Amino acid sequence: MNRKALILGGLVLGAFVISACAQEFECDDPVGCVTYGPDEPVHLSSMLTISGATAFLGEDSNGGIEIALDDRGRELLGHEIVLTREDSLCSAEGGQTAATKVASDPTVIGVIGTNCSSAMTAAMDTLTGAGLSIISPSNTAPALTLENGTWKEGYFRACHTDLFQGSVAAEFVYNKYRDTKTCGIIEHDPTWGYYKVADPVGLVACVIPTTNPTSLL
Repeated sequence: MNRKALILGGLVLGAFVISACAQEFECDDPVGCVTYGPDEPVHLSSMLTISGATAFLGEDSNGGIEIALDDRGRELLGHEIVLTREDSLCSAEGGQTAATKVASDPTVIGVIGTNCSSAMTAAMDTLTGAGLSIISPSNTAPALTLENGTWKEGYFRACHTDLFQGSVAAEFVYNKYRDTKTCGIIEHDPTWGYYKVADPVGLVACVIPTTNPTSLL
């Protein structure tokens, strides 16, 4: 093979390589894809309850986030991870307000939150409509991951739903205390010195989920 043939072959091979590199990436993910420049950071936002009576839930989750960031050296594929925080409280109003603010920032690609199901139920359409991926540390409302409920593409959670954990809690309480005798003083007359005591009927209990206090099992 002469020198001209080698040069021609190299040019043809180079043309194929350039052509392959120039092809646009086709995103087939239902949530969407993002493209980063060499020095662009990965921007995540947390939407947790970090004030008020339920702040302990958000503080616990924030601790987990910090551990995960430190384990990764606060980098993802060579890009710095930037985290901003919004307070979703533990209410529909708080969730919607935080979601509106997060969705308005085009640099945010993912959300960690919410703690409370009521906040995520209100925030779901706004966040997924902006193409954001979401993972909740403690949402338990079943509808959030049911296709005929409020679930949307891009939403995930890292805990069981009330359908599962409620039945497990009820079974545990029943098996542990079903043989316990119960009674109650419903009347006491100190003048005559008598007590009226209700007949034992077994255990009566109510389990209230921490992150969804309106659901009673």
